[in-house]
Amino acid sequence: MFDNRKRIISALAAMTLISAPAWADVILPAPKTSAGMGVFAALNSRHSAKAGEFPLKDISKQELSNLLWAASGKNRFGKGWTVPFAMGKAPYNTIYVLDNSGVFKYNWKDNRLIEISKQDVREKAGPQPIVGLSPVVLVFVADSGTKPDVAWIASGAMTQNIYLAAESLAIEGRYVISIDEAQLRQALKLKPDEKPLNLMLIGKK
Repeated sequence: MFDNRKRIISALAAMTLISAPAWADVILPAPKTSAGMGVFAALNSRHSAKAGEFPLKDISKQELSNLLWAASGKNRFGKGWTVPFAMGKAPYNTIYVLDNSGVFKYNWKDNRLIEISKQDVREKAGPQPIVGLSPVVLVFVADSGTKPDVAWIASGAMTQNIYLAAESLAIEGRYVISIDEAQLRQALKLKPDEKPLNLMLIGKK
């Protein structure tokens, strides 16, 4: 009797392991804040990657960590941000990372990518063919309750910081305003009052 129960429990446990999704968050390496060229040199050579240059090569986890920190990182010994936020509040926009391994939500507190799904949805993020060809697609989403003008200002500052950080690290970036909002809402599992704003395509030559 006991052996039969044990077999049943083992079988149920095995079935649970098979059917349950294997979520895998990614802990990013600490950003290297002293990497790359100086800011004025980066400004002088800052540019958008040409559409004809895609597909580009992938970037490393270290490079991704550097770029995400540039967009919404804590600096000044934890008392401020790399971009302006009113009254020292946390970022009003969330960055999602799309690549060939799935969909991830960037957690700036832990410098971690929280897995949303294992589906490659890059080509669904926007109507331009280069979106699906980009090794990494960053999606900027206004958080719940964020005013539209505030969200757009924050997104502009965040994407510009990524441009400068990417230039200093010999990484290519391209700002894309054309998105497929319906597809992104589904893929990112957004709440009704969370709004996708724009994309940033990332890769290397």
